[in-house]
Amino acid sequence: MIHREERGFSIQLHLAAEFSEDYDGEEDGYAWFERFESVLKPRLVKAVFDALRSDPGWKVISAPRGVDPSVGVEISVERAVGSPPRG
Repeated sequence: MIHREERGFSIQLHLAAEFSEDYDGEEDGYAWFERFESVLKPRLVKAVFDALRSDPGWKVISAPRGVDPSVGVEISVERAVGSPPRG
């Protein structure tokens, strides 16, 4: 029988933008967030995958389990202890 141990680790970002007092609330149209979505988020996700895959022996795959991909990324990270490392 295979013994399996599991733990969790989360990185959660809270994004915000501040505007001057004369801002009326509609001029920006969330352009600051669009910049995060189109430029920073893909770089961040790639960096996380690259870091996890840099250590041989780990299996890393995207594992969406019901989280809306527009608000989060779920990643399955597994290590086969006692098996030879990959790579």
